[in-house]
Amino acid sequence: MLNQWSIYTTLILLITTQTAALAGGISSDQITRPQGTAAATASNDELLKMGEQLWQNPSLSKNGKTSCASCHKGNTRMFKKSFLEPYPHYVKMPSKKAKMETITAEGMVQFCMLAPMKADTLAWDSIELAALTAYTEQVVQRAYREKQAENIK
Repeated sequence: MLNQWSIYTTLILLITTQTAALAGGISSDQITRPQGTAAATASNDELLKMGEQLWQNPSLSKNGKTSCASCHKGNTRMFKKSFLEPYPHYVKMPSKKAKMETITAEGMVQFCMLAPMKADTLAWDSIELAALTAYTEQVVQRAYREKQAENIK
């Protein structure tokens, strides 16, 4: 049986999420891993292979036409200098839309699902979220760092 505190907390969370949605914003609760949940696990090679496929897959978006690669062509378009830093770090879009000063890599994946892709977030325990997070940090972010280093030379 739910106690009053649980009901109150649930109502506040619901109101906060709905208010953010109505205002065109995103609630930080939508893009922050809930306590007590764990990321899916697989071998790193499996995660990166699946992550690469998902990065290119427009079916993740609501309109079926937008993939991660649509905005981040060549793994570098649309990234800012903060992408050079390890996660968690500041990112302008989540800061503006969700009032978050820093965000994790998986939180950024979830944010992109909601904002540019206009879709639902991925399940926190899904292999898809784990794969896109691994691919973002280990492949995309590394490629961006290498490109920025080349530009300095």
